[in-house]
Amino acid sequence: MPEPHAITAQAMRELESYLSFLKDHELDDIYNAQPINRLLAENKSRSVTATAQNVSATVTPLPSAARVNALRPESLRHFDVERAVTAAAAIAASAATVEALYAAVDAFPDVPLRYEGGKGLIRGRGALPADVLIVGDVPDADEDEAQAAFQGKPGHLTDAALSALGLNARTLRLPGLFWRPAGGRPATDEDIRLTSPFLRRLIELSAPKVLILCGATAVRSVLDSNDSVQKLRGKAHHLTLSGGSSLRVFVTFPPALLLRQPLAKKAFWSDFLLATDGLA
Repeated sequence: MPEPHAITAQAMRELESYLSFLKDHELDDIYNAQPINRLLAENKSRSVTATAQNVSATVTPLPSAARVNALRPESLRHFDVERAVTAAAAIAASAATVEALYAAVDAFPDVPLRYEGGKGLIRGRGALPADVLIVGDVPDADEDEAQAAFQGKPGHLTDAALSALGLNARTLRLPGLFWRPAGGRPATDEDIRLTSPFLRRLIELSAPKVLILCGATAVRSVLDSNDSVQKLRGKAHHLTLSGGSSLRVFVTFPPALLLRQPLAKKAFWSDFLLATDGLA
């Protein structure tokens, strides 16, 4: 019979790995050998004021989405998006390998996003095949420069979480879009519809055991949902693949949000633990 307040080995593993994750990202006052009375002014954390400003970690749907979708260049007035989506779906379905799919995406001309000034096709980064597959949000400047997913500070933060779980070398990271939109603007409905067939086929070809969606763009492309990350996180969803099999899907915040709202790191870490339970 365990003691009433005994800590299980799993709980201890989660606590130790979470503290290590926080320490790696330079959050001060994580823990000390001796207890500290934080009620005394001289012992109060230097980060209290900054943390208080970031209390909310809620992600909500983009409020300006309607305006973004309405900003259609005159040159695209007669662009037939339905025909382009049908063609994209057929081309994606015919790709038998990951490399063949990337070649098909790069050669597909009917994606207006590719002409907005991005430096090139943004590919995935990591293991193939992969036990864990992570899909990110709208590519940023670092991803555009490297033409690879999860770069810069958000990429390093994600890599640190995966390393703490022992899954860094078993994970593939994919971008939320294959090209960076002009100025890093939010994804439009058109962007999502033309990305989704290729992204879903890439997921199938990567054969992961679990899929983690980081942010609203990934959720819209893969799950075809406009629900907020806050509403979807904390539970398993399922994606039915073309062969009829089902893939477990989990939702969390994009790592770039964690850099702006440090309190969201706890939720991000909790989501990673839930998604990868049993894989380590």
